[in-house]
This record gives sequence, C-alpha cells and structure tokens, in this order.
Amino acid sequence: MEETGYASAAIRRGYAFADVLEQNTSTRHADLAVFTQTPPSYRSAAFAAAEGKGRRPEDVVTEHRALGAPLMFVIDDNISLWQVHPDKPPRLIDTYSTDAIPALFDQHRSDWHPEAIRRAKSIGAVDQAIPIQLDFVDAGLLPAIEGEIHVKLDRLLAEALEAADAVMDGKQLDDRILFRTVFRLLAAKVLQDREHNFSADWDTSNLSSVLSGIEKYYNLGAVSLPPRGETKDAFVAAWEHLRTGINFSNISSDDLAFVYENTLVTPETRKHFGTHSTPRQVAEYIVRGLELWRHDPATLHVYEPFAGAGVFLVSALRHIKENLPSRWSERERHDFLLNHISGDEKDPFACEVATLSLILADYPNHNGWHIRETDLYTKNTLDERMRGKNVILCNPPFEAFLADERALYSLPDETYSKPMLALSKALDAKPLALGFVLPRPFILGNQYSKLRRRIEETFGEVEVVELPDRTFGASDIEAAAVIAREPRPENAAVPFYTHLTGTTVSGRERLDFLKMGRATDHRKVKRYVTDHASGNLWVPPLNDVWEYLSAYKKLDSIMRGSRGLEWTYSQSEAFSEEQQEGYKLGVYNRRNIAQFQTPPRVWLDYREENIRVGYGQEWDETKIIINSGRRGRGPWRMAASLDSAGLLYTQQFYGFWPLEKMDRASLLAITALLNGPVANAFIALHSPQKVIRKGAIYDIPVPPSLPYAAAPHIEEYLALCGNVELFTNNEERLEKLLTKIDAAVLDAYDLPPRLEAQLLSYFVGFKRPVKHRWTHWDEAFPGPGLRLSERLSGKFDDRGAWISEILKPLPDKEAALLREWGTW
Repeated sequence: MEETGYASAAIRRGYAFADVLEQNTSTRHADLAVFTQTPPSYRSAAFAAAEGKGRRPEDVVTEHRALGAPLMFVIDDNISLWQVHPDKPPRLIDTYSTDAIPALFDQHRSDWHPEAIRRAKSIGAVDQAIPIQLDFVDAGLLPAIEGEIHVKLDRLLAEALEAADAVMDGKQLDDRILFRTVFRLLAAKVLQDREHNFSADWDTSNLSSVLSGIEKYYNLGAVSLPPRGETKDAFVAAWEHLRTGINFSNISSDDLAFVYENTLVTPETRKHFGTHSTPRQVAEYIVRGLELWRHDPATLHVYEPFAGAGVFLVSALRHIKENLPSRWSERERHDFLLNHISGDEKDPFACEVATLSLILADYPNHNGWHIRETDLYTKNTLDERMRGKNVILCNPPFEAFLADERALYSLPDETYSKPMLALSKALDAKPLALGFVLPRPFILGNQYSKLRRRIEETFGEVEVVELPDRTFGASDIEAAAVIAREPRPENAAVPFYTHLTGTTVSGRERLDFLKMGRATDHRKVKRYVTDHASGNLWVPPLNDVWEYLSAYKKLDSIMRGSRGLEWTYSQSEAFSEEQQEGYKLGVYNRRNIAQFQTPPRVWLDYREENIRVGYGQEWDETKIIINSGRRGRGPWRMAASLDSAGLLYTQQFYGFWPLEKMDRASLLAITALLNGPVANAFIALHSPQKVIRKGAIYDIPVPPSLPYAAAPHIEEYLALCGNVELFTNNEERLEKLLTKIDAAVLDAYDLPPRLEAQLLSYFVGFKRPVKHRWTHWDEAFPGPGLRLSERLSGKFDDRGAWISEILKPLPDKEAALLREWGTW
C-alpha cells in the first residue's frame, strides 16, 4: 500500500468503526484499513483486509461494508478480492495466491492510487450519472453509509438530550449553554474515539475535566456551569450517554457538524433567536452540483451571506478539503481553508453556532474560524463582502422588505424582495458558480423573469431544483434551488447554448431526499439561444410529452374563463343553507369536490350592491366549473364538472364557456380532458403549488379532435354517481368507466406509447379526486408497452402470448444477410 502511494499514517491496523448498516450499530475492527487521506473516515476509506478464519468470505466482506472501502481482501489459504456494495452481496473480483499479490499491485498501481480512488468516490457522490473509470467503486456506498450515520447520530444526540431533560425534571436548559456545552461534548467524544493524544489529559468520567480539556484544545472560553445542581447533573447524564454510544472514529467530522446544528436548532430555538438554516441534504445537493472538484482549489473563494448556522460552509469545507493534495498536512489544509471560506450573519447566536460547526467539521485542527456579524443590507455592504468571492452559496431570508426597512436601508422602489436583492448582488459579483435556495416562484414567477434571464446570459450550465413542501422541517415554505456554473466569457455574443437541468424532488420521496440526497427525476436539455435569453430555465417533468404536444392548439382557442364571485364583505358570510331574497343557487367551497360531479349547492348572495367582482356573468349558459385552488398536493389538481343549471360559483372556482356554441357531447368531452391525466399533469407542472392560474388552464394542450367517445361513458358514470344505492355497489364499474374515459382522452392526444407510459407513471401513488375507489391504471389494467385503450380492448392477454403473434422472427435468409453485414 505504501508503494502504491498511501501515507503510513493513513494505513491502520485493528481499526475500529461503527457498523451503521447493522441495526444495532456494533463496533467492529478491521485487521487492516487504508485511507486516501487523514483523518480517516468512511469517506476516505480505500481498502480493507481481514483474515477469513474459516468463515465465508462473503460474510466477512458484508461485516466491513460500513467501513466505506470499495475494495476488500479476505485472507485464507488464498487471498480473495471483493467489490463492496451497500445493499447487495459483494462481488468476487478474483482469487490470488500470496505470491501473486506484488504483481497484482504492480498491475493496478494507477487505478489503486489514493488520488484515483478519492476522485472516483467523490465524483460518484456528486453525480452517479457521470461515468466512473474505476468500475470497482460502487457510487451508492457512500450515500448509504452517510444516510445511516446521520439517522443514528441524530438519534444518539436526541437521546443524550432526553437524558439531560430527565434530570432537569421539566425545567428548561438555557439554549446558549446547551449549544456551547454539547459542542464540547461532541468534540470530546471525537478526540476520545479517535484516540487523540490530547484526550489522554482528561478524566473521561469527570465532566469538568472533559470540558476544560476541550476548552484548552480549541482555545475557547469556559462554559458557565454551576459547580453543582440540576444543570451540571443534566450534562453529566448527557455525556454518559454520548461517550458510550456509537463509535465516532470512522465518522466524517462534517457529519457531526451537520447533526449538531440540525438536532439542536429546534423550531423553538429558531423562532427565539431568529436563526434560519438549510437542511443538510439541500446544502449538500447544491454544493455537489457546483462540481468544485473541476477547479484548482487555490482559485476558489467561497462565501455564504446570511450564513445562519453555516450548513453551506460546512458542506463547502468538505468538498474543497477532499480535493486538496493528499501530501499536505492537516495544518496546511486548515490554513488554506481559513483563507478560502468565509461567511456573514446578522444574528450573533447563529454566528456562534456556525463557528462551532466549522470547528467540528475541521477536526483535528484548532480554532481559527470566525463568522462575521454584520447587517448585509446596509449601504453597499453586500457588494463589498461579495467582491472577490467567486463561489456564492446562499439561503437568504424569503420575506419582502417592510416599509421601515426600505427607509432604513435606502432601498430603491423596485427592490421589494430580500431573496431577489441577494441574487441580484450575487450576479453583480460575476462568480464562477452560485447556489441559491429561493422561493418557489423563482421557477416560473414573472417577478423573477429578469433575474432568470441574467442567469441564462451569465452561465452555460444551470440546474433548477423543485423542492417539495416541508423540506424545511415543520415549515410549509415552498422553495426551489438554482445551481449555476460555467460562466460565459465577458460580452459573449448570441447565439449560444445553455445546458439546462430540471430536477424534481417529489413529496413522496421527500424523506428519502433528506436522508440520501437523491432527487426523484432529472431532465436535461440543450437550449440554443439565437436572439436574447428568454429566462426560461425550467425543464419540467414530462418535458418530452410537452414537446410532443407543443404544436397542439390550446384551451384558450375554444374556451373563455372567468373567476367567481367576490363580495364586499367576508365570503364566509355570503352563503346560506336556506333560500333568501336576492340569493341564488351556487357552489361555495372547493373542499371535497369530485371530478365530473357537481359540487354541493348552497344559496349565494347575488345582490349587486354586495358584490365586488363577478356580477352579471352569463350564469345561465352551460359552462364547465373548475376549482381555482389545488385539489391535493399530488399531480391530481383539478376536478371539473359540467353545469347546465345556471349555478353561481365563488372565487374558489373558475367557470369556462365555449367560444362557439357546442353541444353537450362536446362539452362533456372537454370536461373529460380537464379531468384527465394530460391536463392535471400540465397544471401540476405549470402552475404554482397552491393555486391554479387561469393562464395555465388556458395553456392546456387540446387534441386535434375532441374525445367524443368519452361522452357516453361520462353519462353512464354520472347516472351511477347520482344513484346512492347503485353508487355504493358499483365501485368496480365506476372505476372501469373512469378508465374508459381516460383511454378515450389519451387516444385523442395520440401520444406515442413511450410518452403515454411516462405520463401515467407520473401519477403513481397519488389519490384521485373521486368519491369511489380508484386504482392506478398500471395496477388495475397492467400491460407494459401497451396504450391504455389497448389494455382495455381485450385483444392482448396478460400472459404475453400476443407478443410472439405480432413480433415474428426474421426469415432465415434475411437473418443470415444481417449476420454477414454485421461482420464488416
């Protein structure tokens, strides 16, 4: 190993590590563990070796998965070499005699060099789609270990805090003392488990000795704990739980920093101190996407304004540190990072948390980190602090500027949004790369159009990430992220190409993303800009479907819409269950509405003097009523129904009338379109999360010929829905009728089978807004490779025998000619 380039300090005998991939997280020992750099951790593990002692080699390898090494030798009569996988059996590469080992290393000297393995592991974690030349490195091993480590560290720290709370017996620990003391305890456990020389100077069973030892090591002030009493006893209990918990020796220091911030900064703490933060995997995803490994680290100067608890900085620290020369000492790396990573924050408590997080992440180095406390909105401060910084990472406050803030900071009138100002200033700094967390309207909202154009004009590679609700803990904030890199040359002329990536993290896979950092879907396009940048950075899911349908006419070519009634007083007082003078029948609330079925009717106030918007519409004309707010969190957003009874409707609905006179069958066909998968997917992807824009409905593609075949099925469906007794006994019939309606709609759109399959799979796992059982088409009517109408036709059995009937083998003569041609 030394001859292959590994430092002697990175080669460990009897190395202890926590088996986080095992349920009980026992501590195991590798006879030999080899790392690409120090300090060792699962991120830098390259090789392991262990004696088999008569056991099955596969079992020995499996027990060492959590070490993080992609390759492992098992030594028995012969030596077997294995590739390590996180979630499947290890793969035997080959078996060798002892005498063959020197030649094996000579053969693989370049592939097994620490820089080669370090690069393969780090790039594989950035993007598993990037081909890795070293095919023995499983790119999924690191994320699997990392995810389990964070879960178990969070649990350990939470349990330690529970032990402290039990001693306090309902009394509250001071938040500042809690943060400062827990940092010292975590740092002490790191030094203890890694058998650092300094840890020999304290008595691990004595809390005061441990605290003073860490304060001396990091040159920190003393925590003001009372010499005795509940507070000290609480931290004694916490330390006892921590020091006997999961072994920290193989855990990356930045993992500890992330969990320290995430577990301790509770919603109550954030509210009390105004401390905001970025979820670890959001920060990791953004920093990975910047591909900092492509740059010489010496050229990078990372800056995080509005640093909060410093999660972006911790992530950037690791990514840059991994690319520093392996020959450098820890002191050299530390000094380099201090000069290339910086941040600012207004809140003094957040500055302290961020600083302590960076100290943890930079083990085993002493202190030196400092997050500057400053108000970045004061005149020119943001410009000055960004000057000279070429990697800008930011999760700014999302609020608009209040009138008193606008006056305090002398802001121009057009500067109404804090995130817009931060992004604009970042673009002014002309960085190499930027990564921002932004409000969801950044994706499509008109207010961000100018900034999107600037990004497109500035960078050649742009990724926009749609984040689901509740990504930010208990907050229901709707957010997106933008990752931009590869700046264009100054005054780059059009035409030019922009490489765009649209990434979605679905609500169903939110927890997987927060644990493993895996997005649901990526769509990539190369957009050619011939005149000027459009600012259209978003590549929506099902992009191929929308490209295919882009030539179709839109709904606004056949329908016109109008929002419902608004009153001069509260809407909650504008309806009645009983008829009153000046009231007319209408629909009031979008909750619990169902597709095709008319919503429950109430009496609405239709006295002109009380109506602010909507009086005098053509209520008596047959129309289609659609909810104006989303029907659910998933892709099923709309429930449309045909109204020929002249109903009123509130602002919670839209009404749509045909531009030209249509018969009932045509209007039912349009209702089928609006309730179908194309229209609902389109609205889910082209309208804000909680509301449905009328303009987005207008843009729904309409097939060349309406699905008239759906009309009789809708009539039968409505008849069954209207009969309570038949309804309750005909769920299967209702479900099949609904599928027939959808099949007619899809046939009208005439999507290629591949695109139809993509469209239908978008709805997997989501509840449809109907009042009977509904099972996804692929489950209720399976038939891979078939259109929905083909599955319902009965022409194709479920055994697949029809395939051999349609796909006949080539005649022997033609097959022979093809074989002959293939040899040229």
